Amino acid sequence: MVVPLFTALGLAAMVVLAVKKGHCRSRLLGGLLGCVTGIIVYLGYYYIAMVHDLGLESADNFALLPKYNIEFRMKTNVIKDVGAPDHDRNEDKPRPDRPYFNWAFFALEFGLIVCIPSGGGFRWSRRPYCERCQSWMKRESTTFKPEVGPGFVEALRLGSVQSLAALFTSPQKPGVPHSAVAVDYCPTLQQSTSADCPIYMSVKQVKSAAKGVTMDSFEQSKGKMLVRQTLVTREEIAALLPRFASLEKAAGTTAAEALKKLQVEIKSGPVTQIMADVKPVDPLYAGKVLTKKNALIGTAIMLLGLAGVFVPIGLGALGGFLAFPDHPPAGGVPIALKLFGGTLIGVAILIFTGNMIMIFTVPDYFATRFITRLTLREFGRRSNPLVSSADTGAFFVQVIPRANWGKLKLDDASDIGFLRADPGRCELLFEGDKECYRIPGAAITSCEIETFISGEGTHGATKLFRVVVQANHSSGFWEVPFAQRGNTGKFRTKKREKWARELQAQIRGLMPPAA
Repeated sequence: MVVPLFTALGLAAMVVLAVKKGHCRSRLLGGLLGCVTGIIVYLGYYYIAMVHDLGLESADNFALLPKYNIEFRMKTNVIKDVGAPDHDRNEDKPRPDRPYFNWAFFALEFGLIVCIPSGGGFRWSRRPYCERCQSWMKRESTTFKPEVGPGFVEALRLGSVQSLAALFTSPQKPGVPHSAVAVDYCPTLQQSTSADCPIYMSVKQVKSAAKGVTMDSFEQSKGKMLVRQTLVTREEIAALLPRFASLEKAAGTTAAEALKKLQVEIKSGPVTQIMADVKPVDPLYAGKVLTKKNALIGTAIMLLGLAGVFVPIGLGALGGFLAFPDHPPAGGVPIALKLFGGTLIGVAILIFTGNMIMIFTVPDYFATRFITRLTLREFGRRSNPLVSSADTGAFFVQVIPRANWGKLKLDDASDIGFLRADPGRCELLFEGDKECYRIPGAAITSCEIETFISGEGTHGATKLFRVVVQANHSSGFWEVPFAQRGNTGKFRTKKREKWARELQAQIRGLMPPAA
């Protein structure tokens, strides 16, 4: 079952790539492409076997395929361990139950190889698409309290921009249940204003979060879809800005200006003149760490570490073959060869044990070391950084937006850098790869620890922690979730929690005492 499953996943990846690059927007064609691909691959396996058994002269006789190579093989196939000794000839004799068993396996494998690629093609082709720019749309999502969901439906039905804007100033709701709002927009809207590119909005009442790693946490979370991809008018775009600042260029205004024009007050608290200062990094130094190339290298390093589990298995098998062959020579295995084989087995056990310990404690150890050294090298070139990379009191953190929690990506971080709470100046300082923050303690409105279960519902479920800081900002609502880089092993939960609580305590020490 392992080979058909991996084959199906590989086919699904190729079908998704074909649909994506071919700009296929028909769900029927996307699913049909996956179905046809699976049929060709699986039945092609039987066709190649037929040509192998009957010779090249049967290659053009497709009529033989159902009769000889499928029906015949269903009656005669025997599943055996390739490495097992061939001493039981009774297994090869016909049995009345064998065809049923083989047909069951045929149906199961065929279903895997057809359904998984079909699902991949169907799901991708249903994604929103910008016809004007000929590109797939980008999705962002945010969460609210469950009771806010019906309000969005009513505001959209009435076309009330003011009501919609007021709802978008509501505080976020971490965890489930919650109301989730997703916005699909053309990536070009982040660079320039365009009246022709559509924007779609979806609202969903979520009862349970998506389990495991997903490509779209909004779509795969369990709940009731209240609104699916309704077109947002040009007037309504301004109402989305408190949560979707990436649309400011499309709206031609900021969240603060839009709310002022619509006469909507921000619900997060009284307006203060003390604001968080968020600035982009000097283009000379920006974006040197979180590049696609470095993400691929880090992923390759992790995969090599996981693949290392199979190296000691092969090494142990070689040692066993040398020291304890199935057919030893007449004089027995030489002592030196037996000792060498035993040594290989011992080394294999040590390497395998070490690999398994690393997988469950620090699976990303080498990938984290790679990105850490790269960050130290690049940040060391900067002049007058807010936080020095040599500062022993700084935290090495990554910024992971809520939209990327549980999402399948090469790197779910949007920024990475060094964070320091400065009690002397009562400021929170962050020197990142893309942005720099200077947040006065009086501007911080909240600092909470939120938990996130990676792989929820599976045996590999891992509890992760995010230190979410909310602060007053000129755009209105603003928050940044900080997470520890690395240390993602299943058995490192207590260390991650200790790190999060230490960071939270330092940040809360900057906040003014509650009145």
